Amino acid sequence: MDLRATAGRQPRSAIKGIEARIPPADRARGADAQALTRLILHQGARLETEKDRLLLDALLFAASQPEIDPAAFAAATAILLADRLQSGFGQEDLGHFWSTFHPAYFALPSHDRAAITQGFLAGAALGRLRQAEPEPQLAHMTQSIEKVSSDLLLRASQDRARLVGAVEEAVGPQMATLILPHLRMLLAGIPQQPLTGDSPLFEPLLAMASNPLHQCFRSATALLLHQAVQTGDAEGWFAITLWQEMVEHWLGLDEMSGRPILAGLRYLYEVDPKWVPHPIRMASPKQMEGISLLPVLDESFSGGQSGARVG
Repeated sequence: MDLRATAGRQPRSAIKGIEARIPPADRARGADAQALTRLILHQGARLETEKDRLLLDALLFAASQPEIDPAAFAAATAILLADRLQSGFGQEDLGHFWSTFHPAYFALPSHDRAAITQGFLAGAALGRLRQAEPEPQLAHMTQSIEKVSSDLLLRASQDRARLVGAVEEAVGPQMATLILPHLRMLLAGIPQQPLTGDSPLFEPLLAMASNPLHQCFRSATALLLHQAVQTGDAEGWFAITLWQEMVEHWLGLDEMSGRPILAGLRYLYEVDPKWVPHPIRMASPKQMEGISLLPVLDESFSGGQSGARVG
């Protein structure tokens, strides 16, 4: 789905760039910009019909020319990878594309770079293309841990006084004297051991993060996620404890809260292929109802349900 988003967010010139590479004989048989658009928007970037095969040469051609048309290059590469991951008609190994063009992939905007790098890694893990060469560190990440952590901490600290007061009310004055210094240090970003489930501070924060009606729902979620990012969600707070009940609420957040929180969740899934917050199931792009997907947080993201099923 991230690859589909990569193909779909390129400027309209990308489709025209790919279309320009369609051989005349295939063009006469129905291969055109409309077919490319249908492939991306209605088929999840999966080559499914004999007419779709007519697009393959143009896609391979565009995916081989980053210096001529970078947008067409990114869109074509994303389509070819998405097709291989979904066992479409494209049979090209694509491993040699990685060997030849990985410097061009790493030069793409962060969302496109991460999606394409993740696509190659996933394809290699599934045995659908040759093992990719070692990637530069963090090429498969949309944002660095420093950026993600900073944004989450900023969101949590915006409600500092309210969050401190809510924790004090939840635990009582005696316990508050013991745990509020820890909370204040967390909100101040003072380096210390990440919070664990055994900490007396964890329970009140989890209760707030589990209640979308609580006034500190957003700040408590941001603070817990900030801590989970440091450990890769080692204790499963977000993949196991919160995901099933809270994901739709996270997807519905306004941009101020939604962007840092969803970016934190995206970080967890990009950094670790084993971080799977719901049971693994096979599903085609046409059968994605009921599966909550993290949005791509590019310029089009505006909070709420914007892009909730994009990637």
